[in-house]
Amino acid sequence: MSVDDYLDLLNYAKAINDGQWQADIIASLKNYKETTAEQQRVDSVKELWNRFDEINLLLMELFDKLRNHEEDPESDRWKERIWELKLERITLAKLIQERYIKIR
Repeated sequence: MSVDDYLDLLNYAKAINDGQWQADIIASLKNYKETTAEQQRVDSVKELWNRFDEINLLLMELFDKLRNHEEDPESDRWKERIWELKLERITLAKLIQERYIKIR
């Protein structure tokens, strides 16, 4: 149910003077906010992990290119990109630790 649904029910509970139902709906709304905040935190961590996995895939592709085509004129650019991705991965790992594992 959405917040609007809960508010509609709350208005109805007030209209029929059902105090217990009003209290139950208010408690549900409070829990809804907590659940939503928790879900946002979980989604944020999932996004960080998804980006971390993407970086790992890109690194594997670049390492394969370097291994198979080391003399390619693009190899310097690939090496530079590898360093950029490694730095981004370190930053992501720190964010994951702060938000997920709670290590600083």
